[in-house]
Amino acid sequence: MVNYPVSRRKFLKDAASATAIGALGPLVIGRAYAADTITATEWGGSYIEQIQKLAAKQSEIQVNWQLYSGGAALILPKIKASWPNPGIDLVAGWDLSMQAIAREGWAEPVTVEKLPNLADIPKKLLIKDGAGNVINIPRTISSMFWFYREDNAPFEITKLDDLLDPRLAGKVCFPAPSYSSNIQMIGIALHRGGDERNMEPAWDFVKELARSGNIGRVATGDTDIINSISSGETCISLIGGSGTINMARSFKIKYLTKMDAESGFRTFLYQEGWCVLKGGHADAAFKFANFAISAENNEEFNRNISGIPVNVKARSSDEVKPMVFNEEEMDRYIYIPDWTYVAEQADSWMKRWEQEIVPLL
Repeated sequence: MVNYPVSRRKFLKDAASATAIGALGPLVIGRAYAADTITATEWGGSYIEQIQKLAAKQSEIQVNWQLYSGGAALILPKIKASWPNPGIDLVAGWDLSMQAIAREGWAEPVTVEKLPNLADIPKKLLIKDGAGNVINIPRTISSMFWFYREDNAPFEITKLDDLLDPRLAGKVCFPAPSYSSNIQMIGIALHRGGDERNMEPAWDFVKELARSGNIGRVATGDTDIINSISSGETCISLIGGSGTINMARSFKIKYLTKMDAESGFRTFLYQEGWCVLKGGHADAAFKFANFAISAENNEEFNRNISGIPVNVKARSSDEVKPMVFNEEEMDRYIYIPDWTYVAEQADSWMKRWEQEIVPLL
């Protein structure tokens, strides 16, 4: 996938925007509303194309699609303004928007009785509300991780501290905090004894890295990273899974995804999925969602959007296998930050970067 949490969805700004309420419009409906018909939200592009193709494989539940014109957070003010009659049954979102729905108490609890295929979803992906109820239905896994181009690296990189090695002078493509919610620095903080709420160890490390001269490019987007690595300007960076796929077709890419904790290289996972809203056609929404996350259908959908299926019985393409984790590997290699807290720090982290790091570059 080519989209990332805050850059794509701009959660806080979208949620706070008054214009967000009217930003969601109906796709072509063409069917009468009935007991077995649900209204669902979806992103455009390959997402709506593939989910409609999937829906056409069954006839029990009809779906009226409403298409996002921006990030998933756009739907939140609309739901709030119309609650308790939102007119939407199945809401597509990701960690941040689904956590917001959990806090508001808008979601129907998800159980194996309502959603039998939930039994094949890793528990680490499940989001709970204040009462301990699962409220999300995962469908796609995405991840961010460090990688390097082996044919352009002066030595084998095995630990995060290697970024400070003089042999990597000008060879590190380091993302600015505005990219990927600053998880690159969260990972450094974890390695040095901190976390997203204690970032001082990361700031100390990055100051040392900036002074070393090893940062040859500061990236603010996928294109910066891909161009820098592909051109040979730099050899190591952090990016989302699909960003490495095309590069790996042309270069020898080493994925630093399944590294021991001592290495400092952590993989950051986020998910996309659905919430079933209260007060609507919940039974029908659960039926459709259960159909969609079966092993066969979840595999097909994710293969066609270049995503990673969540159903443990679904197969992943060879190209994404370095980014696929079983439940044991998730516990060992994956870190899921508090996305809500991280999003709230976006402006202050970027300001501090400009004040404390940029002058050292």
